[in-house]
Amino acid sequence: MIPQSENASLQSISREVDLAWLAGIIDGEGNIQYCVKTAKNGKDYFMPKVRISNTDIRMVKKISEIYKAENIVFFYTINKRKKYNAKWKDQLHIEIASQGSTKKILKLVMPYLINKKDLAFKMINIINFVQDQPRGGNFVSSNYVNSDEFKKRSEEYEYERLFYIDPSTTTRRASEIVTW
Repeated sequence: MIPQSENASLQSISREVDLAWLAGIIDGEGNIQYCVKTAKNGKDYFMPKVRISNTDIRMVKKISEIYKAENIVFFYTINKRKKYNAKWKDQLHIEIASQGSTKKILKLVMPYLINKKDLAFKMINIINFVQDQPRGGNFVSSNYVNSDEFKKRSEEYEYERLFYIDPSTTTRRASEIVTW
């Protein structure tokens, strides 16, 4: 929430506006996902990600400035789409791929998320479970990925991620709020 106090600093208000803007970008252009990787010791580990893709470098630059200000670890990749179709533009991805940074950014933008709020909450729920495990992370000492609790939280996340509107049950009328 934007501070309402007359004593609220301009920097504090600017930060909240930036986080609200970033939440809108994550809601519309972002992807909150995870994968399960195998460590060198043969055990599986959980790797969450927040990825935003866009063809406008100005947007990605603004996102990187917000991440930097919040001490979020991130990296870039380029999706060379032009090689598949000359009309398409290459995309720039900005990605967070660590448990700590993913949890931190999702908590920061959570108050402003609309579409992906429940998805972000479920992702944080999985991260909390993983971080409570012995040496949870890339240096796993237990195979928590196979636990019933991890599977339960993952299923809740997947249910939310796969939510969609069924066109056969949705009415389309001018100037009315969509229903399903």
